[in-house]
Amino acid sequence: MSVSIKLRKSGFEDKVLVVGLPGMGRVGYITANYFVNKLGGSLAGEVYSVYFPSQLEVDDGGFGNLFTGKIYDIGKALVFTADVQPQNSVGQNSISKKVVEALFKRGVRYVVAAAAYVVPNVELVRKVYVVGTDARTVETFTSLGAVKLRGGTISGMNGIIVGWSKYYGIPGAVLLGETWAPLVEVDEADFRAAKHVIQVIARFLDVEVDVSELDTYAEHVEQRVTAALSKILSRKEVPERPGYKDREVM
Repeated sequence: MSVSIKLRKSGFEDKVLVVGLPGMGRVGYITANYFVNKLGGSLAGEVYSVYFPSQLEVDDGGFGNLFTGKIYDIGKALVFTADVQPQNSVGQNSISKKVVEALFKRGVRYVVAAAAYVVPNVELVRKVYVVGTDARTVETFTSLGAVKLRGGTISGMNGIIVGWSKYYGIPGAVLLGETWAPLVEVDEADFRAAKHVIQVIARFLDVEVDVSELDTYAEHVEQRVTAALSKILSRKEVPERPGYKDREVM
């Protein structure tokens, strides 16, 4: 058994699967978990795999658990997320294929994954790029504010799972939020990028999600990273914080 899925409930017909696992800037992970937290998601299934880390998670109560993927039901959609993703292509492909296959058999009609598009300089309002499995999907998301991505590759499960959705004949899209490179370099989260991805997905799902707090989180992270870079590069130009144009950037 390399991958096993235990579904706790049924009734997935015609639902959208929103995907977000840890990756650059944690954009996908923040996006997926924000929908679960804000829309009151209930646990609908768990994904077990030998490709997750060979470690036992220990919680505050002293209980140990395997690393697993989680599938939540948030009403109009399902959300698939995990605290880690496999570090090799075999594991990423195997879990992605198994999740899409299992939910395809239960009537899921669409897959939307969230990811990061890392750039050196950004504005306060971030672009969201879209890669789709077909022309209609790309047109749908560009009409909702995304920009068509032309060329390149998308690494990790937040990309490959949409490739497997196409394999099973399910329309799918990857939405990539512009992510500030200095945050990725110091392993910080880009809440501002996630905010804009969340807004596009919310329009697609026709749901309302309050994202105002993400600006506050983003401001704190950006200030902390800018201050740290200033200390390290005291005599060099520091990448400017998003939205500020009063000095040159690297």
